[in-house]
Amino acid sequence: MALKAEATSSIGTALHVMATERAALQHLETLYQTNARAQQDLARAVDLIAQTIRHGGKLVVCGVGKSGKIARKIEATMNSLGIYCTYLHPTEALHGDLGMIRPNDTMLLISFSGRSPELLCLLPYIPTTVPIIALSSHTNPDACPLLSLHGPLGTGILLSAPIHEREEVSLGLSAPTSSTTVALCLGDALAIAIGRKLHTQPGRGPAEVFRGYHPGGAIGAAAGITVGTGSAATTPSTAPSTSSGELSNGSPIPPLTLQSPPEWTLLAQESYVPTDLIPTALPPSTQSHPSTKLRILDLLLTAIQHPTAKSWVFLSKDELIPPRRIRALLSQTPNVDQHVSDVVVTADSSRQGLPLAVSRANWFVVAESTPLTELQRLVSTSRNGPDPIAVIAVVKDLASPTSYLGVMEAEDLWTG
Repeated sequence: MALKAEATSSIGTALHVMATERAALQHLETLYQTNARAQQDLARAVDLIAQTIRHGGKLVVCGVGKSGKIARKIEATMNSLGIYCTYLHPTEALHGDLGMIRPNDTMLLISFSGRSPELLCLLPYIPTTVPIIALSSHTNPDACPLLSLHGPLGTGILLSAPIHEREEVSLGLSAPTSSTTVALCLGDALAIAIGRKLHTQPGRGPAEVFRGYHPGGAIGAAAGITVGTGSAATTPSTAPSTSSGELSNGSPIPPLTLQSPPEWTLLAQESYVPTDLIPTALPPSTQSHPSTKLRILDLLLTAIQHPTAKSWVFLSKDELIPPRRIRALLSQTPNVDQHVSDVVVTADSSRQGLPLAVSRANWFVVAESTPLTELQRLVSTSRNGPDPIAVIAVVKDLASPTSYLGVMEAEDLWTG
């Protein structure tokens, strides 16, 4: 029976997609068969993650969009092989989930372009002890923006995942297809290689570990593992329990005594960033970037390469960009090649078109000993006026108002 014309067209399209993704995988395999640098970096990534797990750390996988979906699948595969792994959403990281990252962890950042704004914005807040592995289409680590901070230190590793041709050329649209396929394949290859590196004891190899983490479903049934039900299955370990009113030795729990903390002031240096640590963003001047205009990407790279500045950047000697305005800019302008001079920031829905930078004349200068409650009152009052306080400049003494100790954002009075 002959197929209808539309069915033939649909099957032809599907077969073309399959052939395209097969070609992308073949391209990836050839790269790792023939390229010594790619082989070396893959081996380094396997050794690094295995060492991290052995020393009690974990692998933190991060990505956005379709790369975020791939990251979650890699997380699941790693954990099923006994490789402690967790997914971190970069936006949520900047709103508290940074606490997930520990100094002995390793991070795997997934971005085909290697320049996802959300990941670039996250880099300055990653502890310097945490190595970065970037899974991207780049074949040279020096060209990958995600490694711009860790690469020169020798702690950054590039896992190349290029495709043989652009998806727009292959399929007529730029939807992630071949790129996510090769990223997923490389993630699977990484997980299996790490599993074999970690689990070497007789009777406790990767296959046994994998089955041990799959007591349910078809895999558990094939392994002959029975999942208990009822009260016995939910009974906790035999560790001694403690009632809410006494310690394990029978002694009463002593009452909790709360001491009122002294009134907070700006004396703690960690509450502000010294101005002499804040870099000035400059436009590219290399032959490969003949433009003399500053791009958003240049702004991000400046922040990333100066982590002690905590994402503060000078636009000029009298114009300072707070970290929140950089993040607000990225949320509304994902094109990191856009010129900084062409954008404004909508950081507050009630105030359209805020300038990206805050001029020195608009810094709110306070003495280091200013009480928190008083400063909060002043900032809150200013929010109802035409020029709300955004940048607080801390000085030792108001008698020397230009001798800045550092700067902080007004919002940090409530979150810092």
